[in-house]
Amino acid sequence: MKKTTIVLTLTLILIITLSISVRANGRSNRVPDITNEYYRQIEKAYVDDVKQTLTKEGYSNAGVAMTKVVNELGGFDYTLKVHHQRIDRMDESEREKLSKLLTSTDIDVENSFVAVRYIEY
Repeated sequence: MKKTTIVLTLTLILIITLSISVRANGRSNRVPDITNEYYRQIEKAYVDDVKQTLTKEGYSNAGVAMTKVVNELGGFDYTLKVHHQRIDRMDESEREKLSKLLTSTDIDVENSFVAVRYIEY
């Protein structure tokens, strides 16, 4: 009886130990999630393009930031925030033209939308 209890206990300990090690190894073998990095690269390239466009148009040193929210289609709704003192003095029609220029090269993410918002000082 005592020998059976010891063998049974050791067998249970071995099974539990193997189960834990198999589970831990399974987690470490996951394929890394490259999706987030892929989108980050696209978003960074887009912001860089916007900054270059602003510089070409005479708005060097403009502040540019972009935020995103997941929309109902699984894409992203981006808000491009731009601030520059000369933009503050523009009227609405001039800002609209600049917005069209900045969004003419659309971000390459399916089901996504970009809105431009001007931050005033």
